[in-house]
Amino acid sequence: MSDEKVTKRMGQMLRKGAALLNVACPKCNTPLLRLQDGSMYCVKCDKEVVEKEPPASSKELDVSFSEVLNQLATKVLINIERLTQSLPENPHPEELRSFAEIIKDMILILRGIRELQS
Repeated sequence: MSDEKVTKRMGQMLRKGAALLNVACPKCNTPLLRLQDGSMYCVKCDKEVVEKEPPASSKELDVSFSEVLNQLATKVLINIERLTQSLPENPHPEELRSFAEIIKDMILILRGIRELQS
């Protein structure tokens, strides 16, 4: 399976409630997902992965897709606010053009996040 297909499939599964883990598949090194039934799954191998005995220092990163998107949106909004506050009252036209491009890019990121959330 191509990396693009793996990424797309992972996104679909995350939207359906799977959680991304900080544990990789022992066969292909792709990040594993924790499915809603509690099992670990490798998208690339298309198989359940059974862990014999977890290492004592290893911790799962059970973060839902929606939580990550919400955190990202919040950080983008905070940066937009900071940029807006840092803009001088009478900016040079080139400075204003650069500011507008950055804000435009951030708004596009927010739109992408909102599309993923719906």
